[in-house]
Amino acid sequence: MAIKDWYKLTFLIESDSEEIIIWKLNELGIFSFSFEYFIKNENKKEVNIWLPRDDWGETSRSSFEKVISKLLNINAPNSQFFDWSIIKEEDWLTSWKKYWAPELVGNHLLILPCWMNLNEKFKDKKIIKIDPGAAFGTGSHPSTYLCLEKMENIFFFDKKILDIGSGSGILSVAARLLGAKEVYAVDNDYLAINSTKSNFQLNFGDLNNLNTYLGSFNEVILNNQLTQFDFVLCNILAEVIKGMIPNIYKCLRNNGEVIFSGILNSQKDEIIKILIQNDLKLLDVSTRKDWACISAQKASNST
Repeated sequence: MAIKDWYKLTFLIESDSEEIIIWKLNELGIFSFSFEYFIKNENKKEVNIWLPRDDWGETSRSSFEKVISKLLNINAPNSQFFDWSIIKEEDWLTSWKKYWAPELVGNHLLILPCWMNLNEKFKDKKIIKIDPGAAFGTGSHPSTYLCLEKMENIFFFDKKILDIGSGSGILSVAARLLGAKEVYAVDNDYLAINSTKSNFQLNFGDLNNLNTYLGSFNEVILNNQLTQFDFVLCNILAEVIKGMIPNIYKCLRNNGEVIFSGILNSQKDEIIKILIQNDLKLLDVSTRKDWACISAQKASNST
């Protein structure tokens, strides 16, 4: 297979612009990106985006700059804001690594980059090995952290789990690690589905009890009649979550629970209102930085 070159695009944003950048990249089908946090300046973040060079000519790159500029309301010349560089395939595959270190989540979980050895001091933790590949969801983002933190305190043993927008598969891996009997993972990007399978295999040596579906959640639920889930995990963007809530209600069993993350604090009240309108009882809200995680339950007397 021929070695490909990649464009790496770097620019700085205000921290509160992160969610809208993620939304736009997902909308454009771009899934190879990272955000670098600055310890000395929490109000700024560096965005890194990797794009296949063969697919991104000068016109496409210029159009992309205009989209981002409009999104961020940038008035400065683009040449002073966007930094483009060219990297080789092998450099792209390893460039993720500098953003990664083992990360403790809650009291019991440790996210371990697959190329690192386990430090002796972490031997009592439940280990989630992750190879980021090209899919979103490394555990370092507050929304993923919140979801995992919530999960570690839930009794998953022998439960049936649905992971919507599985991305890297980190929540699917965590669910099985915590005892889930069956895991169903849905994503509308084939890279994410491949990454979910790969990371599942990496952690357990097999794909037993993992069911993957490529497509939008609403279509997958309709076409495959997926129902009676004990837990639904949904770590995506609030604007997407809103349109899913009625079908999430339908696919939960009575007393089943849903965990939503990927929600900004400013959006949580609207999501809670829609949950209540759809007969889902609010259980808990937790926050980290600008992000919120919401859990809710389908009442036992629901039909």
